Amino acid sequence: MTVLKWIGALLLGLGVVVVLVLGISWALPIPAAEREALDAMETPAAPRPANDNAFAAVWLLPYDGIDASARDALLADDVQHFHAAPEGPASLTSRADGRFARTEWAPWCRNADPCLSQVRAVPDAVAVGHAGHEGLHARIAGISRYRYYRSAFEPDPRMPFPALGLLFDRLSAHALLHVQGESGAALAGLCQDVSSARMLMAEGDTLVVAMVGGAWASRGAQLFTDILAELPAEVEVPAVCTQAFAPPRLAELNLCHAMRGEFAFQQAAMATVPPRQQLFLNQRKTLARSAWLLSRTCGDDVQAQIRDDRRVTLPPPPPVWTWHCAANAVGCVLVDIAGPAYDEYPQRMQDVGAQLRMAGAMLWLRGQPQGDASEVLMAVPEGFASVQRPLRISEDGARVRVPRLGKPRDGSGPEVSAPLPKGW
Repeated sequence: MTVLKWIGALLLGLGVVVVLVLGISWALPIPAAEREALDAMETPAAPRPANDNAFAAVWLLPYDGIDASARDALLADDVQHFHAAPEGPASLTSRADGRFARTEWAPWCRNADPCLSQVRAVPDAVAVGHAGHEGLHARIAGISRYRYYRSAFEPDPRMPFPALGLLFDRLSAHALLHVQGESGAALAGLCQDVSSARMLMAEGDTLVVAMVGGAWASRGAQLFTDILAELPAEVEVPAVCTQAFAPPRLAELNLCHAMRGEFAFQQAAMATVPPRQQLFLNQRKTLARSAWLLSRTCGDDVQAQIRDDRRVTLPPPPPVWTWHCAANAVGCVLVDIAGPAYDEYPQRMQDVGAQLRMAGAMLWLRGQPQGDASEVLMAVPEGFASVQRPLRISEDGARVRVPRLGKPRDGSGPEVSAPLPKGW
């Protein structure tokens, strides 16, 4: 009996300790850094003119024959349809489907293989494949008039996304124009698309949109330098290309704006958790922890790494086994699991910046007096190269290259590179 009393007392003592630990944990305020990040993430974005928003144009990009007056009404119908069916799938397509002809993405220039080589190998097939794409190409060109991208759908884990792959359709069309001898038109359209892509990088409302913009810009820069390398020096490059390949701005590479969208998704997901499933889950503390995790790219140290073109190293997530997590174990573990998924994106965007800078450097080099390319490139204007990744000539003397900082997912090699302009 004495042993049973001793065990009972021990269990009672442990229970008191557990209750005490949970009580202290629950009473602890949100850490200052996490509170600051949460406040920043929850601060509403400044209103912007609706006419400057690219979302409607991108959402209805696949469909031919929709005039400007009908577009807003169709989008409003799609938004109402989605929110009227809260259990509906994220694969929602526009109500325009079936009412308007739909254009599909041409099957070239979808991977890291040089776009120009792909098109040059089968130009007749590419021409046939783009037959009837004139409307799509005009709509892609029209995106250049917009200044930001913000979805009309409320943040929701099931929120539908546009057919973003269609943005890449004009790449093979630009390459075909060059192959057919219309290089000026090819470069003008290509540089217009790169400018649109850079807008999505800086002003896309989610990580997906920003990274698609980065991939679009990077592929466009690769094709630009491939075409440039084949043009005689006397061929004039369209003026729009100078702006398209200006040195990238910090806002285009830091993903700060896109991470606000990621937080909005997580906030919406958290709101759907039933109260009965919130044992050891404190919503506000979990959101604050998530806000800090997503805002790391906006910190001064990381901003300096991006400016200097040093490999971004994000601060590690706070440890799970702390007083703050005792009463929020589920939330802390969930955020800790999600953390590593965001680590590679800043480095991949840094490589997009390197591709843009390289294209700008090749455009500059093309206008310089002939000489030793490696020596001339040492005088490249500020912003087109970095101390950390100086422009180097390849062993065969035909290309300029810098090492990648990120791990590409499209089969790209370990270097960002571009051919030297013709004559160099």
